[in-house]
Amino acid sequence: MMGTRALVLGGAALTVGLGVVSVLVLDRGETPIPSSSSELAIANGPILSGPSQAQLDFQTMAVEYEQPDCRPPRPPKELAQLALTRNGYAAILEILAMRLWKKTGSCECFYEKITWDGVLAAAPEFERTDGVNLRFDVPKLRVEADLLAAQRSQVCPE
Repeated sequence: MMGTRALVLGGAALTVGLGVVSVLVLDRGETPIPSSSSELAIANGPILSGPSQAQLDFQTMAVEYEQPDCRPPRPPKELAQLALTRNGYAAILEILAMRLWKKTGSCECFYEKITWDGVLAAAPEFERTDGVNLRFDVPKLRVEADLLAAQRSQVCPE
């Protein structure tokens, strides 16, 4: 009985404390009253829309993040209904591309040379055989693809 009372009182104290902090910290939406008629005229002036010149200048200073040229494409949604299956196909595409890299030793981008039809044809090699009702073990495929990509990145700087 005493524990429940202490819990209720503690919760009430916490609620009151949060209320006091929010009043002290947060803006209550009050606007100051202008002290002169000139300030009132400025406050009642037209509302400008659109970015200011300073905002436009800042936007032109932005540096675009450089993406590597050789990136695997995203699998199309038509490839599979489940995103997990599409992720499996994406990992298979990367594995096939890295296998081509290992076979040729060339640092060219092999993602463009492999079609999604080619991935579908190779998919049975990567299907699960452990009785789980998922077509691919995506985490296992991702580990293999990432390992091969890391090996390639040591040899082929982007």
